[in-house]
Amino acid sequence: MINTNKMEKRLHQLCLILVISLFYNPVNAQVKGFVAMDDSVKAMVEFYKVDTILVVLPDAYTIKKDNAEAIENFVFWKNKPVYQYKHESSLRPNDFEKNIQFFGPVFKFRNKSLLDIPFGIEKEGFSYRERSFQKPEDAFYYMHPSGRKMYTCQNGDEHPLAYLGFLAGAYQLYIWSGNEIAFSGNEATSKSDEHINDMDALRENYFCRKINSQFFNLYFDCSLPGDSISETLGSELDDYVVQLCSFLEVDTVGLKAIDTYFYTEREELQYFIAAPLWQTIYGKSFGDINHVTGFNLGTFKHETGHSIIGAKMGFNPYPFILEGFRQSTDYFFSKEAYTNDLKAYKENADLLTKELVFSDNSIFFRGWINYSISGVFTKYLVDRVGLEEFKEAYSQNNFEDLLKGKGYSIEGLIEDFKKDIN
Repeated sequence: MINTNKMEKRLHQLCLILVISLFYNPVNAQVKGFVAMDDSVKAMVEFYKVDTILVVLPDAYTIKKDNAEAIENFVFWKNKPVYQYKHESSLRPNDFEKNIQFFGPVFKFRNKSLLDIPFGIEKEGFSYRERSFQKPEDAFYYMHPSGRKMYTCQNGDEHPLAYLGFLAGAYQLYIWSGNEIAFSGNEATSKSDEHINDMDALRENYFCRKINSQFFNLYFDCSLPGDSISETLGSELDDYVVQLCSFLEVDTVGLKAIDTYFYTEREELQYFIAAPLWQTIYGKSFGDINHVTGFNLGTFKHETGHSIIGAKMGFNPYPFILEGFRQSTDYFFSKEAYTNDLKAYKENADLLTKELVFSDNSIFFRGWINYSISGVFTKYLVDRVGLEEFKEAYSQNNFEDLLKGKGYSIEGLIEDFKKDIN
């Protein structure tokens, strides 16, 4: 088993050094040079204040069912609009009176007059500020100044839609290189204005210390003294990955090193991931890139767990299943974690319903208690069907078929769970 006490002691020491450095040098705790967020969210929200959104696709391009469902589930703060889909050549003059979302590889659009965007179009991608983005996972989000046109274009279809994962809208413009923001900001009102975040430059100025290990590239902010971080920290954290993979019954072969950024304050983390400050985010996982506030071991393990599960099993669209399975991995390392979640469930047992299990983000993330409920119930589900069959259903998102094949319904399983737990 992993030496959790040793890890906690190491991270506690780092956290103490971090607090002391903030007390004596508060200026270093501030991230300078960022374009202010939040104002652009109003434009994004206004865009969806309609009954119908017209999604325009390149000719000869077929949108994947999963992507269409993801697009339509983006709105969670109001009744969802109706989505209509058209290819560019089938547009009619009255279509331009609607709010339009352009989707698909930008280089596949043939009617260039539709593309009123600040990006160059290349053979297999796009460019911005003399930088080329031609990898399949490269993408951009752009809200046109009119507020009537939104561009959510990604070069390929196999990578999760970046603008959804980042809840794009805090800025008018985003460019992603895989799971990392390359540029963000707003259009300049004149050539002399600077309203764009060059994220590579900002990261270079903020993170001065790096530790490489087998499974991590760890980045630490410049406020930490140079000799405060032990070179053995990476190997200690690697142990967690080995133990987690053992629990999941998968090997570590092919795991890409996870870039993990440690921030002094939550607000700094949120600027780097472009999350409006009215949200509260202490950690966030974007596949092979994670962000953690301070040196909280629980947050680190939570986000790393998402990365490992995603790399080995893929993504499940239901947040109850996604978060519940990751939450249940904590029980392998700590019996106390299970005891605490079970107690929390028993105090809120009436919340566990089929609707919660197969809910979207707007329902699941209404309360932190849903993490505990999803954890203990997902553990029960794994115990009933077996880990291998669970992993297959997780990857293919066919839990109802799996349960049916086992002679269960989700309602019946919930009823059995409540009886067994009590």
